[in-house]
Amino acid sequence: MEPLKIAVVGAGRRGTGVWIPVAQALNDRATLVAICNRGAPRGKEAAENASVPHFTNVETMLTDIEPHIVVAAVKASDMLDVSLPTLERGISIIHETPIAATLEEADRFIETAHKSGAHLEVAENFYRMPVERLKGHMLAEGVFGNVWRSFNDHRTHNYHAISMIRSYIGFDIPIKRVTGWQQHAPVAEHQFRNNPIQQERARHAVIEFENGALGFHGFSSLSLGSPIRDKGKHTGFYAERGMAFGDDLTLLTDPDQTQSLTIERTMETVNGQKILKSVHAGDWSWHNPYFEHGIPENHVALASTLDKLIQAICENKQPEYGARNGRVDREVDLAITQSHEAGNIPIELPL
Repeated sequence: MEPLKIAVVGAGRRGTGVWIPVAQALNDRATLVAICNRGAPRGKEAAENASVPHFTNVETMLTDIEPHIVVAAVKASDMLDVSLPTLERGISIIHETPIAATLEEADRFIETAHKSGAHLEVAENFYRMPVERLKGHMLAEGVFGNVWRSFNDHRTHNYHAISMIRSYIGFDIPIKRVTGWQQHAPVAEHQFRNNPIQQERARHAVIEFENGALGFHGFSSLSLGSPIRDKGKHTGFYAERGMAFGDDLTLLTDPDQTQSLTIERTMETVNGQKILKSVHAGDWSWHNPYFEHGIPENHVALASTLDKLIQAICENKQPEYGARNGRVDREVDLAITQSHEAGNIPIELPL
């Protein structure tokens, strides 16, 4: 298989810090061919460093380069300008999260992809992280049985949290109802991201699934980095035969006996750097398919996003996550906002 041509649109932290090095590392199946941004100097600098052409206009890039895949590492508010001309030409695309600013835009992207035959993937990365891949493998094998409650305890926010909660209960299980709460509360003044902070905004939700399972979401404006919120930050689940709390697992092995496991990592050196080779817990393991590429653990999820899309294009099958899942995550996220804005009333889905 000839490597597919990859173009990256957006030269911010995600574009230059993750997508460009990931595309370069997967050089046996992908070739970085262009970088495009609106003209900020970092785009041209990134292109020069990667020895690829730099563009400031998406349509010009699509015409001149004819990539197989475009990575849209841009804000949701800018996605229309990147995604529509790409999809209309039948070129596949990866959207950074969320899939779109509105559900109407998401539906427009999905319909355009359907008409042109292009693949539309969403870079939802949390469930693709190595530790979560191992949990997903164990869940798929039925090790824990059905998951009846799953949670995001301040680990991540919005659509990412919804995806994680769904990943444990099952992406195929519809969500029927959402209730959301938002709280503003004073906190002792302290420095957070180089600013004095005296207020915290917290967001919570209960998510009801069609099969009776429940999801619980909590996150606050101080969750990521405040010195007074330095504990917690876990996702997990409670299932028929055990539970997961972050990296700690509990399994029922006999009616009167349980097994406690902690997910561990095996690291080895590749090109002078410590690279994740596998994660394992008891008899279960997940091996990093990008170990020999030297891709660090924090880039494995997006390497998987790109790699799985390449496979989908070459084998003419659906993307692993896909636009439909990205749309569900966005819909639930918006429903949580609708609920707390309307006085914490339950919101029925679909919207």
